[in-house]
Amino acid sequence: MGSGAAANSLALAAIAPVVWLAVTLSWVLVCGSVGRVHRGAALVAGALLNAWLLWFSVVWLGVLDSYPDPNCPGNVPAWWPRLIPA
Repeated sequence: MGSGAAANSLALAAIAPVVWLAVTLSWVLVCGSVGRVHRGAALVAGALLNAWLLWFSVVWLGVLDSYPDPNCPGNVPAWWPRLIPA
């Protein structure tokens, strides 16, 4: 950690409203469409959609492929499970 720990704070501050809007919009759409029929199904669908958004933002939008890291070849840690795509 140290002085470089907050190097990406501006980028995170810029992307946070976009992520918040995507999550909020997903809940509004799911609860507005599925929630009218079955509230439990809407909660499950919303949770699955949020899990997918989390996976998408971490894996697909995560670290650039060109970011040099000798400890993680291909920017995938050695401990990362192979069944979860990264």
